[in-house]
This record gives sequence, C-alpha cells and structure tokens, in this order.
Amino acid sequence: MEINNNVKREEVEAQVRELMKGEKGKEMREKAMKWKEESEKAIQCGGSSLTNFDALVNDVLLKGSQA
Repeated sequence: MEINNNVKREEVEAQVRELMKGEKGKEMREKAMKWKEESEKAIQCGGSSLTNFDALVNDVLLKGSQA
C-alpha cells in the first residue's frame, strides 16, 4: 500500500476498507498476532529477551571487573 502526496478521499477510504475487511487486512492482523505471541514468549522467564539481557549484564560486569 502506497499513498502519494495527492491523496483522494476515495483512495483513503478504499485502503481503510481493505485493511478492515479485505484479505490484506486479515493477513496483517494474523502477522500482528504472531508478533505479539513471539514477543510474549521472548519476555517470559527463559525467553530470548531475558537470556540476552542476562548475557549483556554479565558481559558488562565481567568487562567492568577486568578494567
């Protein structure tokens, strides 16, 4: 979906309707739900965000103690 500088009301309406009711909108909602689920997994105990944060903290602490 691309909108140029000369946007007509009808074009905006058509794009919004497509997002709300069309196949593209359905696909976008499904992707958003998948990203939501993945992000929830990542922040759980043992998830990738927590694991990576722990690794960062350990790395900073180890390098800080070596300096």
